[in-house]
Amino acid sequence: SKIDRNYKPGAEKDRDGSTLKQMMKFLFHSTKDTYPEEECTHYIEYPVLLVDHDIDSNNWWFLLLSLLKHYITLGVVQPNVTGNYNNDNLRVLHTIPDGLYFRAFMDSFEFMFQNRRGRDSRQIWHTKEESKYKNSDNNSKRYCFRKLVWSPGAMDGGSDILLNRRHPYQNCFSSIIYSYASHLKASLGIPTLPRPGQPRVVWVGRNMTETAELSDWQKKRLISNQDEITKYLLKKCSSQGIEFQTAEYYKEGVAYEEQANFASRFNIMMGIHGAGLNMFHFMPFHSIVIEIHIGGTTAQRNSANFVTHTLENKYVPHIASKKKWGQKNALAVEPIWSVLKQAIQDWKTLPQDIHNNKNDILDTAV
Repeated sequence: SKIDRNYKPGAEKDRDGSTLKQMMKFLFHSTKDTYPEEECTHYIEYPVLLVDHDIDSNNWWFLLLSLLKHYITLGVVQPNVTGNYNNDNLRVLHTIPDGLYFRAFMDSFEFMFQNRRGRDSRQIWHTKEESKYKNSDNNSKRYCFRKLVWSPGAMDGGSDILLNRRHPYQNCFSSIIYSYASHLKASLGIPTLPRPGQPRVVWVGRNMTETAELSDWQKKRLISNQDEITKYLLKKCSSQGIEFQTAEYYKEGVAYEEQANFASRFNIMMGIHGAGLNMFHFMPFHSIVIEIHIGGTTAQRNSANFVTHTLENKYVPHIASKKKWGQKNALAVEPIWSVLKQAIQDWKTLPQDIHNNKNDILDTAV
């Protein structure tokens, strides 16, 4: 099989969102029938999962959609590419530009799809940031693959299953998303911890400083008293013997594995609506996510839909109220504590056996 460097993902796309159809249409080009064998300058004998360049390696939501998409893609063709894992290992290759390849989240593909052999993925070619479709190593290079799995687009397919909006099947259990969520944690070696006597609570912090480069959409979710809120919640939780921590992972360079393992320790996650709340994917089943909405974010359903599709968690939305006086864009603190206090009680009623009371969980998750 062969990469056509002139192909632009998304320029020609199946409208029904079928990952499999895209694979069949664009992926497999017969070297013998399409290109003379002597035109190949590089031969790759091992199976390859090729990841497209348009990965958002800074955003948890878009990254996890991409992992879901490739999880589904590889599941479809797995019997044809697994081979002998001693001699014929599946490798992940990227077409992402040079500057983005070294971001921390890119490790996620190796953990998910390379059987924990280590971090041995690489770029298929070196590409400058402004030149996404042409390699800058040598334009005459031609790569020929013995086995190639490539589904164009970073998220196409995944975003058709795990949607960020209301839809007719939002309350349905999804075996695909459930198995993906299980594999996501298993690939990192996240253990199934004994259920603690009291839940552990984590607040997902947001960068509220003036130095943050925020989009207009992110600016709508700025609050001025995040420190006040977290200190108040810490005080209240400590008085009940409950661990409370803040995850401040908005700085670049924190490893994917470190963030995932940190999130996996907690049973209740809360914070302002944003991509960081999707670290909930790494938490134990039978956990709770509290999503605080401000600035018209209630239409965003990424956390809610993930919870209901896995069926064994609980989603709690909270529309925040602002203080009537004092700081600009400051949220009222006491209502946030009231929601958390109730979630702590609700967590204690969630079943410990994953086979019990699934219908009850579905009823309370939406």
